[in-house]
Amino acid sequence: MRYLIGPELLWMLAFGAAKLIANANVPPTKGMDDFIEKCYFYVPLLVIFCFAMWWLPSVEKKYLLPRVWVASLMGGHFVLEKILAAYSNQGPGISMGYLVGLIFLGFWLTVGTIIVLIKF
Repeated sequence: MRYLIGPELLWMLAFGAAKLIANANVPPTKGMDDFIEKCYFYVPLLVIFCFAMWWLPSVEKKYLLPRVWVASLMGGHFVLEKILAAYSNQGPGISMGYLVGLIFLGFWLTVGTIIVLIKF
């Protein structure tokens, strides 16, 4: 049970949610497009939940930091790519959202690593 709870599970659930959102935007609606357009900010915040695993007693802490980094970089890429591809008006603006999302992801990974290394 200790190995089931981890950053990989969180990102797999996020990818499933991104797939559901992408499928729900088949006839594009303005509300769904607005949400998808702002996902560059919401998706990197999942990294905070990954770093919150240090406070859960049932999570294996050995090698958790490299697991969080690898799972977050790969998961963030796939989730952002999937959800931003569902935007109705593809163009340079939504592609820039992907880049900004990955930059925010790297920022939160760095901040979270510093906090975890100081705290634990």
